[in-house]
Amino acid sequence: MNTNPLEILEESSKRISPTLVEYEIGSEVEIILYHLIAKLRPEYQNFVVISFHDAYLALKRYLENILSHEEIHKTFSNIHLISVNPVLEIEENSPDDIIKSTHHDIIVGRILEIISKIQGETLFLVLGLDFYGIRVGKEELIDIFPALVSAIGRKKNNNVIMTLNVKVFPQGVVEIVNSFAFNVAHLGIEVHNRDLKRYITLIRTIFLEYNLKKWYYKLFGKELIFNSANPED
Repeated sequence: MNTNPLEILEESSKRISPTLVEYEIGSEVEIILYHLIAKLRPEYQNFVVISFHDAYLALKRYLENILSHEEIHKTFSNIHLISVNPVLEIEENSPDDIIKSTHHDIIVGRILEIISKIQGETLFLVLGLDFYGIRVGKEELIDIFPALVSAIGRKKNNNVIMTLNVKVFPQGVVEIVNSFAFNVAHLGIEVHNRDLKRYITLIRTIFLEYNLKKWYYKLFGKELIFNSANPED
């Protein structure tokens, strides 16, 4: 029987937060995120998306190429969108709040002010921190990540999902960042005999028996098929 790593990540994220999804370009992180959020969304009263540098718009545009309007609307309707340094998102996504600053302390302070008014269990999706780190600097990324974790993870029943393109930063920066996440999954790609294979490794979850296990996955339209990298599993 094949175990679904997204279900493991989902359950772990509900018990302890935050969750960091590390990814490489080509790993189709967008469809992984869609399936993870679709599983989690019904569990929470509120859904807050914090988008740096139009990252939410990029996610939506990708999903529009493979999913129906109804499927996207079901998962991403009634969200509270906080856009940090947006350009195109202002017109296309009508953010609920806009923050324009490059200073991590100002950004986190504004986010904390905004979310303090939101009552009830909340699912957070943080997108584009890699864009922020590239444009502003990896030192600011190292500062903003734990500050964000502290700000939005204060309430016990909040679930925080964060993403980071790990190939654009030195390994030392990646290790510092993921040390602040309780759950860590890595999405990557390998080449086998000229064939591209995508994989997910659960680096850290509360389910110790699955940590460091690896699955290959294929996309069939909008569906994901997982197979363990170890035939004995």
